[in-house]
Formats: sequence, C-alpha cells, structure tokens
Amino acid sequence: MTSTDASAHDAPPPLPTVLPVSSAVETVSPVDTPAAAGSTVEPAPSGWRAHLERLRSSGGRSLLEALHPARWGLLVVALILAGLWLVELGSHPGPLDQLQIRSALVMRAPTPEQPQVGPARLITLPHAWEQSPRSSSPLWYRLRFDLPRLDPASPVMQGLYIEQICGAHEIRLNGWRLSARGRIGAPRPNDCLEPVLVSLPPAMLRAADNQLDILLDAQVRSQVAVSEHAGHLSPVRVGPLPALEGLQRRQHTVRTSTTQALALLAGVVGVAALALAARSRLPYLGYFGAASVGWALLCALLTGAHLPLTVAAHEWLAGALMPPIAVALILSLMRYSGIQVRWLELSIALQSIVVPLSLLIAAPDRISTITQPWMVILSLEVLVAVGAFLRRAWQCSPADFRVVGLALGVALLVGAFEQMMVPGSILLPGSRAISVALVVMFAGMVMRLMQQMQSAIAAAEDGRVAAERRVQEITADMEHNYSHMAELRVEQVTAKERKRIAADLHDDLGAKLLTIVHTSESERIATLAREALEEMRLSVRGLTGRAVQLGDAIGDWRSEVMMRLSQGGVELNWNTPDELLMSERAMSARAYVQTTRILREAVSNVLKHSGATHCEISMRMDLNDFELTISDNGKGIPMELDGKLDRGHGMSTMKGRAKQLQGQCLVESGPGYGTTIRLTLPL
Repeated sequence: MTSTDASAHDAPPPLPTVLPVSSAVETVSPVDTPAAAGSTVEPAPSGWRAHLERLRSSGGRSLLEALHPARWGLLVVALILAGLWLVELGSHPGPLDQLQIRSALVMRAPTPEQPQVGPARLITLPHAWEQSPRSSSPLWYRLRFDLPRLDPASPVMQGLYIEQICGAHEIRLNGWRLSARGRIGAPRPNDCLEPVLVSLPPAMLRAADNQLDILLDAQVRSQVAVSEHAGHLSPVRVGPLPALEGLQRRQHTVRTSTTQALALLAGVVGVAALALAARSRLPYLGYFGAASVGWALLCALLTGAHLPLTVAAHEWLAGALMPPIAVALILSLMRYSGIQVRWLELSIALQSIVVPLSLLIAAPDRISTITQPWMVILSLEVLVAVGAFLRRAWQCSPADFRVVGLALGVALLVGAFEQMMVPGSILLPGSRAISVALVVMFAGMVMRLMQQMQSAIAAAEDGRVAAERRVQEITADMEHNYSHMAELRVEQVTAKERKRIAADLHDDLGAKLLTIVHTSESERIATLAREALEEMRLSVRGLTGRAVQLGDAIGDWRSEVMMRLSQGGVELNWNTPDELLMSERAMSARAYVQTTRILREAVSNVLKHSGATHCEISMRMDLNDFELTISDNGKGIPMELDGKLDRGHGMSTMKGRAKQLQGQCLVESGPGYGTTIRLTLPL
C-alpha cells in the first residue's frame, strides 16, 4: 500500500511593499539641465562614449533604453508571468473521469480513535472553521463515494486530491490509514496552501460505498491573523492519479511557488534598496527597503515558514508585521514627494507600537478581531498616501507620476490575472500584485536615479565648462589689470620725473632768467629774458601735469592777452559767458599749455602781421567741447598766400598743436576782411 503525503515546503523569501520616487527630492524628481547660453562646445567624445553617441544618433536610443539595467526587474517579472501562463495552459487537466465530493458528515472527536462520538451533521464542502475557540476540537469528516466504471483493459491508479486542507490531519479509507500530516492535538498553520494528493491502492477500494474519513485539527478563525490559516477543508476529488498529479502541480505553482518566487524577488529588491540608501543617504530609499523586506517576511510567514514559535506567537508576529510595513511605505511616499509633517509621521509610526500591544492583549483567542480592522485602516492609509503622492507628482514631477502610475497599473493587471487563474482570495488579497508593484517601483526608482545622476553629470560638466570660461575671463582681466597697473606705474614714474625736471627748471633756469630781467641794461635782452621766463613757467606747468580749472585758465589768458594787446595799441573785446567762468570743469595741463601757445601765436600774428586796431576773443563750451575764437579787423592774409597758409604766420604750428589734442584749428581770412581763428578742443 503506497500513499503520497504533501510535505511542507520551505518558507518563501521576503517580499517588499514600499516605493521611493523623487525627493524633493523629488524629490526630485528628481530634472534635465540645459546647457547655459554661450557655453563653449565640448570636443567630440571618443571611445565607448563616441560609440554610444553614434548609436543614439542612428536611432539606437530606444534600444539602449530598453537594455538599461533598471529595466531588468521588469523583464524578470514579465518572464515569471509568462511562465505562469504557460504552466497554466500546459498543466490544466482536460476532461477527466473525476468524482467530486461536496457533501460530508461532520462530528466532533475528543480522541482520534473515536470518530463516532457526538452528533453528526451534514455539511457542504468547502467548510471553514468559523466557530468560537471554546467549541474548537478535532473534527471527523465522513464522505462516501462510488468508483466510476473503469476499463479493465487499461487499469489506471486512482488518486484522492484535496485542493486545500489547513491543519493537522489524518486520512483513512475504509478503515485503513492512508496519509497524515502534522500532529493531532498540536496543529500548526503551516502548508495550508499546499494541495494534498494521495494514491488509492486498488486493494483498499470497493466498487461501491467507499468510506473516507478525514480527521482535522486546526485553529478557528478568531485565533489566526489571516483566514487562510484557520481550519479549512475544500471539496474532495477522486479520479485517475496522472490527471490529478497535473492538477496538483498547477495548484502548487499558482498558490505557493509563485508567491514564494515573487517574495524572494521582492526581498532582493528590499535589500538592494537598503544598500542603495546606505550609500546615497536618501531616507525614502531606506523606508522603501524596510517595507520591502518586511513584506517579504510577512509572505514567508503566510506561506508556511517553519519557525520555532508557538501558534499564538506565529500569528502574533504575522499581525505585528503589518503596521511597520504600511508605515514604512507611507513614510517612503511622503519623503519621496517632499511632504514632511512631524506630528503626522509620529502618529502613523505609533501604530507600529499600538497594534502589537493590542495583539498581545487579544492573543491567543481574539487575534483576528484586532488584525482585521487594522488591516482595513492600514490599507486605507496607504491608499490615501498613494493618492496624495500621485496628486503632488502630477503637479510637480510628471516623471515620478509615471513611475508610480505604471506600478499601480501593473499591480491591477497582475491582480486581475491572479483572480482569473485562481478564484477566491489566497493569502492577503493581491499579494502577488503587491510584490510585482514593488519590483516595478524599484525599477522605476532606479531609472529615475540614473536619470538624475546623468542630469547631475551633465550639469557638472556644464559647470566645469562655465568655470573654465570664467577662469579664462578672470585671467584675461588680471592680465589687463596688470598691464594697466604697469602703465600707471610708468605714468607715476614719468610724472615724478617731470616734477623733478620742472623743479630744476624753476629753481635753476628760472632764477637765472629772472636775474637777467632785473640786471640787464639792455631793454631788448630784458624783454627776451622775460618772454623766455614766461615760456619756461608755462612749460613747467605742463610738466607738473596738474589739471587747471577752466575759470583760472581763462583768467590767466585774459590778463596776458590784455597786457600784450594794450602794449601794441590794439583794442580788445573779451567775450566769455559767466557760466563758463564759474564752471568746475578742468582742463588738462597739456591742453592748457598747448591752448596757451596757440593763443599766444594768434595774438602775435595780430600784433605783427594784421595791422588791426581791434581784436575780439570769445569762448564757449558745447557739451564736452571747448571753443576759442580770435578775430581781428586787420588787412587779412594776402592773396599770394592763398592755399599756403601753413607756410606762414605760424599756422602749421597752431594746427599741429590742435591735432595733438584731438582738436582742430580753422582759419578764415580774406584781403581787407581781417582774420578769424577757431580752435575746438575736447575737454
């Protein structure tokens, strides 16, 4: 007699529940940084960077994005779903010669050897243990069935298949013990999702009126954190063993293996997020990793992890893990979207303490009365946090909105796919969808971080280029300033030397000329010495380089011209506006010297060549130009000198001096009409 006993499987790995998106960041979202206007063009990249640039320019950008490492998680999830679909199609049993038993007599069994103790009642399978803990005790289920007619030419081994039986149990056929799992009297909520398949030896079978007794010992609904851990017996199938084996493989893959594989993937994602948070110091990544690892541990407990704990401690741990997972997910979303409200975070975090304490008070007989309301409250809090995050991301960061929206969309699709494959809730509703959403979220988060890193690298490169350009500008300014300072130094040295020469001329040559003026017995020599002394004083003033106020210069010119013309018997009409005399404008020493010499030359021409009796001198200022006009009523310039003014009367000298000052000297004259000289200089 052979029998097949469904053995317990190892606990599934961790699965995550948190999601990081842009920190404010987002933030952050997480942003492309355009190059600054006027920035210099970088040299063309070489090596592998050049190869990537060529791929992008030739239309390979989509290929590079598709092969980006951040998308590998999505590829893994897609492969898992495709494999599930293939398993679903490949292992689905076709039309089977099966018998499904849905009716049973149930009675209480104070001892495993007394199946007839207590009144029997007829029930319909599936049967869930919903009664109070005081009335909980092992139950005997008695089922009767007749074998379908078999083909004698091709006998097929018959099998017994139970899709879900939760608790310690023993199966007997016609008084013979076929299979047992767990220990009656000390049931544990392990392997509740594992289908049971037992072969029915032909020697034990009857053609009709077979009696199947199932002894089940388990916890009632109020003693467990989730309903799947309470006592449960689904309808019993009897049929060909090969067909039932295919059905068992399918149910095992869909119920247990898929959940455990996704839990393992989510746990890996959580560990990766924690490692990334430790390196990047981003709080939302740490919360995301904590929630992912917590979700993976919760899934491991729910799928039959064997821990050295009592049943009450096992269920308390499953219920106590739910608040920290939800709190970590909510805090991750809040930190990622840049929302930070201390009192709200504290009140949410307190749930991680309140719920475990309340479970301690309710354990061991009222655990579900605490876990069920808290599951609803935590689910609503997570939904509100997701909604607030999506609203903020829609306004501030469309890229982060797409990441979370994609994760939610994929979760809905996976949840619908899950319900189509296996009707009814298994474990927490949408457990596979949550796991897949976490993986998708992490992939999107990594991609956003990569984009932000690339943007930061581009911004840093632009900053480097701008810094180099700024350094060049500062270097050019420093060189210019150095040249300017060198010129100023030369000017200072030159001015110092001029002052020294001027002092020497004034003290030595001036003193000697003044001695000649006062001691010479010849009037002509005295006059020449006096003129040389005045010219020397004018030169000394030019050498000192001190600017001369325009009013002071006009006063000097007027006194000198008036003295010279009165000595020559020429009447002077001096016309100078009062505002020009009161002006605070200054004339450079060089301009003052050259203007004085031009004026002297003009006055000398009036006295020596014009034969004039009247001379008019006027001055005016137009914007930044100073204009000096000297007119006489003399005989004018002779016709034979027409066109040759520069050769006589010192005209070339006056024009040369005006040109040195970026000004001009114009001469207007005609025979019998006098002469007018106009000098225009920029101040």
